[in-house]
Amino acid sequence: MSTSDPAPQPTSEEPAVEEPKAAAAEPAPGRLDFLPSPVFLLLLGVTALAGWLSWTRAEETVLGWDSAYAPFLLILGGWTVCLTLHQYVRALLAYRFGDRSLRGSGYLRLNPFAFREKGAHLVLPLAFLLIGAVGLNGPAVHLDRSAVPSRLRRALVSLGGLLVNVVLAAVLAGTVALLVPEGFVTDNWAIVALLFLCYLNVIAALLNLLPVPGTDLYDTLAEAIDRWRPSRNAAVFGTVLLFAVVWCPPVNDAVMEWLFTLFAQAGLNPAYLAWGQGFLPLWW
Repeated sequence: MSTSDPAPQPTSEEPAVEEPKAAAAEPAPGRLDFLPSPVFLLLLGVTALAGWLSWTRAEETVLGWDSAYAPFLLILGGWTVCLTLHQYVRALLAYRFGDRSLRGSGYLRLNPFAFREKGAHLVLPLAFLLIGAVGLNGPAVHLDRSAVPSRLRRALVSLGGLLVNVVLAAVLAGTVALLVPEGFVTDNWAIVALLFLCYLNVIAALLNLLPVPGTDLYDTLAEAIDRWRPSRNAAVFGTVLLFAVVWCPPVNDAVMEWLFTLFAQAGLNPAYLAWGQGFLPLWW
């Protein structure tokens, strides 16, 4: 009686093949990632209150003060709002084109006090205003170039802030023109402050058209030809240098004379610009 041996079993073990892991899905944007920050709403409220106090000249008529602090606060708050919108549009365009690095940040939530680079994007522009009455935005927000491979789209991000200054200047000029028809004169503090904010946006747009590191035009050209991209330090230095040149008395006098002529041709009283400068502190 014979017995058959069982079939031999394989003794070698083959390594298990790991299945490829699925790529981590990008987290869905939260509701708070794009809502305006309460800080921005508070900034708008304080600016609006300063506008009402300026409109009614409450410091003189109600408090009996021989001062004009409300118009200064209106200009300071209004320019901070302009700076915030400038950076917001640039950050929003970058996000729409694929850059998610600024999601949930102060740039997309309209909170200038939560900017990642507060020194370049908030402190410097406010210092330019207080020291030299010059409207000039800080260098561009950080852009993750690897997330936005299209040169055209990167160039559009650079031009977004410039477009904001142009639109704000047009809106402010139109508002003043409606409130004070051509040929009429007003001594209303709020209207003068609005026209001065218009001037700040006009000069910011003009200076951003100069091919200097840190300006919108330079960033646009650098993205278009994919060369000459400045470092962050070079952009900040270029912005400060541009302010120093404009602040220089001969250049400043020439710029102001040209802007006075431009505003007069647009039907806006250029004397309001000098009056608006008078609302700023005397240390400049």
